Amino acid sequence: MIEMSPMPARDFGSRRLTVELTNICNLHCSYCLRDEDALYHTPANFLLPEFLESIIKQAKEVIGIDHVAFTGGEPTLHPQFDQILAVVSTNGLKTSFVTNGWNFQKIWPTLAAHRDVITHASFSLDGVTREEHDKWRGDGSFVRIVRAFSLCFAGDLPFLIKVGIRRDTFERLEQFALFAARMRAAGLNFGHVMPTSPEVEESSALNLDERRGAEQEVANLARIFKMKIGMDVGYHNVNPAPACSALAGYSCNVDYQGRLSLCCNLSGFRGAIGEEDVAADLRTQDFARAYAAVSIIAREKITARQTRLHDLTTHELPVDLYSASPCLFCLDTSGKLPWRHSATESPMSSRSLPVLGAVG
Repeated sequence: MIEMSPMPARDFGSRRLTVELTNICNLHCSYCLRDEDALYHTPANFLLPEFLESIIKQAKEVIGIDHVAFTGGEPTLHPQFDQILAVVSTNGLKTSFVTNGWNFQKIWPTLAAHRDVITHASFSLDGVTREEHDKWRGDGSFVRIVRAFSLCFAGDLPFLIKVGIRRDTFERLEQFALFAARMRAAGLNFGHVMPTSPEVEESSALNLDERRGAEQEVANLARIFKMKIGMDVGYHNVNPAPACSALAGYSCNVDYQGRLSLCCNLSGFRGAIGEEDVAADLRTQDFARAYAAVSIIAREKITARQTRLHDLTTHELPVDLYSASPCLFCLDTSGKLPWRHSATESPMSSRSLPVLGAVG
């Protein structure tokens, strides 16, 4: 039976916009949640600075954003990255971005020139040694990312390290914390690997009990280390209240095609058959109407999950993996995981639940 006692309201911070600057990436990580064709087999698309500025101005007026977070693909591949940062600056906002670190030394002069608007950079890390990291990212990746850490530290740019919890990493979470501390990282964020295919789920993803154990270890590390340590995505949460900034209305996503969608983790998901998370095309619709549409999507997801958790409790059934995680629930009920049965199937139907080119 699910325990759903009231919890204090979560602080989701300020309102922000996540923007996919491009669809392409220079690395080829097998577990990446972005669509394979978009990353490697279609022409490169880059969000134009003037189009971004139009979106930002509208988003400031409509929902009061004060932060823009850039993703991709690999956002630093944008040929006008300097102009992108200038747009953020001239509109009085702050920004951050996630990167694999490969191009960091090349773009450092641009970052230094716009240091006043950048709150931090986030780096994806797959191992604390060259062999471990390069196994997933390719030869030379580890050396480049460590150099990027050094540049950040010397240039007084706070940086975060993002680590995917997989079968090859979940027993070494403390090693990642020690490594991040040695590198002088401002924070360390863990996140469960997303199930982009049955093969990825079988070989890399943890089961429900293992996830709970990993999350407890993350909580323990957060109490021990001085730097901020926490969970990003996929975490266990059976409270029916909105569990993330997207569902709570504090953030939304603009994809590389210029469309407003609910969440960056749903956007362009590998192997998906649905795009019900996409609210509108901002090239043809104003932000206010698009945001109203994405808000409806969020409310529908909240209601669907509340109904699912209520049904499990009513029928005294144990919570399953895809209902216990808000992230997995949204993936599962948005057409992103066509290879499995939906978690929204009524508990009454079975008592055997599943366990496991430029834009603008």
